[in-house]
Amino acid sequence: MKNIFYKLVLSLCIATLFVSCDETEITELNSNGIPVVSLSENTVVLTEATADEEALIVTWTEPNFGFSAAPLAYNVLIDTENGDFSSPESATASMPLEKTFTVQQLNALLTELELTPNEEAQVQLKVEVKLSNVSSVYSEAINLTVTPYPGLPDLSTTWGIVGDATPNAWDGLDVPLYKTDTEGVLAAYVHLIDGEIKFRENNDWDVNYGVTGTGNALEANGGNITVTEGTYYITMNLNNLTYTMEDASTTDIWGLVGDSTPNGWDGPDWTFYPAGNDLYVTKVNLTDGELKLRLNNDWGTNYGDTGLDNTLDDGGDNIIVTAGTYNIVIDLFNLTYTLEEQP
Repeated sequence: MKNIFYKLVLSLCIATLFVSCDETEITELNSNGIPVVSLSENTVVLTEATADEEALIVTWTEPNFGFSAAPLAYNVLIDTENGDFSSPESATASMPLEKTFTVQQLNALLTELELTPNEEAQVQLKVEVKLSNVSSVYSEAINLTVTPYPGLPDLSTTWGIVGDATPNAWDGLDVPLYKTDTEGVLAAYVHLIDGEIKFRENNDWDVNYGVTGTGNALEANGGNITVTEGTYYITMNLNNLTYTMEDASTTDIWGLVGDSTPNGWDGPDWTFYPAGNDLYVTKVNLTDGELKLRLNNDWGTNYGDTGLDNTLDDGGDNIIVTAGTYNIVIDLFNLTYTLEEQP
């Protein structure tokens, strides 16, 4: 009798469990409660000069799902005109029904979508209502016309080139090596004089590479590499520990010249590295003094800043700087520059 009673109770529990599961599965969202998205602007043109200004406000109606639900988060999703939102760019809203983008924030998302800088394009926006870690509800997509400016990728590395053939000789700051399109392959454009070089990390001798004997195979604590005067494109391959030096004398190379730079007004200039989309980057030690930007160690094409407004002027005034280590970016499309002093 007891066994029959226990089996009956167990059957009722199992039945109740299935009914509960079925009820959860057939719960429907209130379709009228899906958030409706609105934009403060239908067309935005982004410029680096206004990077800190407000670009766009995305707002949406409060969702009403027909049942009690407290969303975990609201995310604004952005995809290309023909995208299907399978891998959109995303920004989390700090306010429940609104997300404000600065010019810089919005441009960073558009850069990740690989839109062509300085060209008008269409994108789509959606709002994701995140109900749980595995469940979300989405608004309908809304269109936005955008013109992004060139975004600067992070090409920096901890590696550089040191030696008496380089502008700072054996004392550093080393000529910085930058990331390339190939993982583990670093590169730099540099003007060298007759002398020797090595590769090292963090401007320090704890980790350094040279060549013992001949060839291009790098060895830890290896011998100095002898070079002759010239302009070179140098690569360091961390995957197989080799290096290359290619003649770059016919390549257009932008550089810094002036009494604040390592080689003064006579050069050779401290070189920039192309970051794409008419952007060029470098890291350099400067002293109190002045500098200008010029092409190929020659005064035929040079830029200064008349008015000290971070705008590059053809043949403009010398740029006055104070001593320090700087990351410098030049934008030759918009003819602007930034000097960011490093701690």
